Amino acid sequence: MPDDGKAAEWKVGMSSPQVKELQQLLKEKGFFTYPTATGYFGPITEQAVKAFQASVRLPATGIVDDATYAKLKGSLAANAAMKIGSRGNEVKVLQQNLKLLGYFKYPEITGYFGVITQDAVKRFQQANGLSATGVADARTLQLIQNAMRHPSATSVKPPQANVLKIGSRGAEVSKLQQNLKQLGYFTYPKITGYYGTVTATAVRQFQKEYQLPVTGAADGATIAKINEALKKQAPSYPPASQGTIYLTIGSAGDQVKQVQAKLKQLGYFTYPEITGYYGAITADAVKRFQNSAGLKATGVVDAETYERLTGQAPQRKLDVIELVADASELLGKPYVWGGQTPEVGFDCSGLIVYLFKKQGISLPRTVATIWNVGTPVSSPSVGDIVFFNTSQSGPSHAGIYIGNRQFIHSGSSTGVTISSLDNSYWKARYLGAKRY
Repeated sequence: MPDDGKAAEWKVGMSSPQVKELQQLLKEKGFFTYPTATGYFGPITEQAVKAFQASVRLPATGIVDDATYAKLKGSLAANAAMKIGSRGNEVKVLQQNLKLLGYFKYPEITGYFGVITQDAVKRFQQANGLSATGVADARTLQLIQNAMRHPSATSVKPPQANVLKIGSRGAEVSKLQQNLKQLGYFTYPKITGYYGTVTATAVRQFQKEYQLPVTGAADGATIAKINEALKKQAPSYPPASQGTIYLTIGSAGDQVKQVQAKLKQLGYFTYPEITGYYGAITADAVKRFQNSAGLKATGVVDAETYERLTGQAPQRKLDVIELVADASELLGKPYVWGGQTPEVGFDCSGLIVYLFKKQGISLPRTVATIWNVGTPVSSPSVGDIVFFNTSQSGPSHAGIYIGNRQFIHSGSSTGVTISSLDNSYWKARYLGAKRY
């Protein structure tokens, strides 16, 4: 460019050191993507100029006039690229736009540019033919703005759904396995990070219970429903003074410390420190204790394991009269899948979790995990939970026994109602009763 800053309409066909400077300025802003600044004003440079002009609301002529050159020189600092560590309102706007376009998956708009935002930017750049740097430079921001104004434009591609399936591996698979373990579906002792048949089976079981297409592949809808189930899940174990003990991988707190200390005293827990976190080492120690005590080696500290290990029986504080009275007040409430409040309605496990929580007893959120934590009884007493197999895949429905061969439950076609164990439908599907 001339020394006085005048551009004199630089355009296709020109070649000079000033064109090289122009290309360098465009590269710094993310518009000139050719590997090197050549000094020749060709079609690539023209397209970069047009894109820049559109981003600063100048006529997109592809010719560098005085106004274009002034914008290039004057707005460089003002339009600094956003990257890891950036924060503020501009980052919030970026995150909001990427969320609307389907790339930013974090539930909150934070205003901080971290690895989640960087990953969203990278995926947008990959989908739109840009170099996937993860830096939100001017060119990237302009394409994002174009996508917001023209979502159906062919130059803007939607993100590809990241479907986890057999053969997938990595951190996302590890997270999926941990979440399914917390919900009671993934039963393999270790988090492997590899998506094999065990993981696919766990996903199928979850999909079946939550009425999703049973594919065994964790698509976006399945992962969203898993996250939703985790949010609704009650704490997986209550305090020691309550009637249900259930410590498993992911649990933490004083009860875990107590269990680890006792296991260390008995020679099963060999980790040098009492951590209070229930991980794979603790689970393995519990399994070895259970084997030696003639218990089922699940690696989970249930009420029986806890009592055998510590010599303390958890006290049951369930008031069965209040439990049945509270349940009776809910008769007629509608069945709502995922429902767990009187205002909305209940599914079968939601009703049980709600009523037991009123008694100060926390239960897991799904029928399968409630089944896992209970103590089996040969015949039910008032306040026990009765289980049924309605889907040919283990416990899938449950209710609270209220005496006289009757139980209260939330049925999909009846809402909250009372049924008889002697009813032909329920009798044929009865699995057993457990105490909490």
